[in-house]
Amino acid sequence: MPVIQSRMILLMAVVLLAIPVLPSPAAGERVYDIQCACYANRSNAENLVNRLRELGLPWYTIPCGRTTRFIIDVNVASSELKSFVETYPEFLDAFLVKDHWNLPRPNPETIDPLPGRERFVTVMSTYMQQQYKKGYYNKKQHPMARETAEMYTSFIYDASSYYGLDPFLLFAIGNFETYFRNMYGDLDRLTFRAPDPAQGIFQILKSTSRQIYRDMKRKNLPHAPAEPPKNFLRLPKTQVYFAAHYLHDLFHRHFDNRYMAVLAYNSFRLRNYDYAQRVMRFYQRAIDYYRKSSEDFCMEAHLTVVPQNSQAVTAMAIQAQQ
Repeated sequence: MPVIQSRMILLMAVVLLAIPVLPSPAAGERVYDIQCACYANRSNAENLVNRLRELGLPWYTIPCGRTTRFIIDVNVASSELKSFVETYPEFLDAFLVKDHWNLPRPNPETIDPLPGRERFVTVMSTYMQQQYKKGYYNKKQHPMARETAEMYTSFIYDASSYYGLDPFLLFAIGNFETYFRNMYGDLDRLTFRAPDPAQGIFQILKSTSRQIYRDMKRKNLPHAPAEPPKNFLRLPKTQVYFAAHYLHDLFHRHFDNRYMAVLAYNSFRLRNYDYAQRVMRFYQRAIDYYRKSSEDFCMEAHLTVVPQNSQAVTAMAIQAQQ
């Protein structure tokens, strides 16, 4: 059953607001983040998340057994906790913790409204071709066919629309993972004989793909394949929809925090914070490319061709006066 389309509007509207105005730590002074809660109950956690968004406080989570620690990313000195609590007395029990992660903050984070399908495919398929050719895994710089780029880009847009995701974010994950090269496993898979290799543009583990397949079948989704996919390389549409399904599930698990969802996409066990930061850089580049392309398109659309025929000029002037 389709995901409610209003979810896309909600995700587009949720942006990280400015960090609260607090005194800046002195140069060289150690900084901390602030733990404001630790919940096992999801309802309590969702209430907290809504409040943090209302206050414009950037946050991330750290799992702790069956509970979830909520950390406010403020980077304050130890002497500034009192000022924080005075500003936000509802967090009277908050305390300083290790500065685990500084949230990446692309600016702007989203394009609002999101482009239509045709415009997105036209612009981003060209960008996909560029990224593919200069990609890390494409040493000989082989080109990607225009038809292939348009196919993958349309799948990314359609899957994102279905699941209420930002297509630029899904695009960025595939861009970072493989530069859109349809790969079987990582480059070192033969050396280490990985028992659970990743597949496709989005590098989904075989074990993860089986979980996604079971969830799709349980929900009776229209794009669920008849059988568990054995080789993503031959199923371009399936691998894109599997990646979107998985990312959508991670958004739900992590209270729609895009950074934690992207982090979990890489691994639930390994806290590779650098992964999410690097994906966000690819995300920003994709947005910048689209914006620049749109600006160039608008400039071209407003250019007026000056007629060379003087009679045509006169006719235009007369028509303008009428």
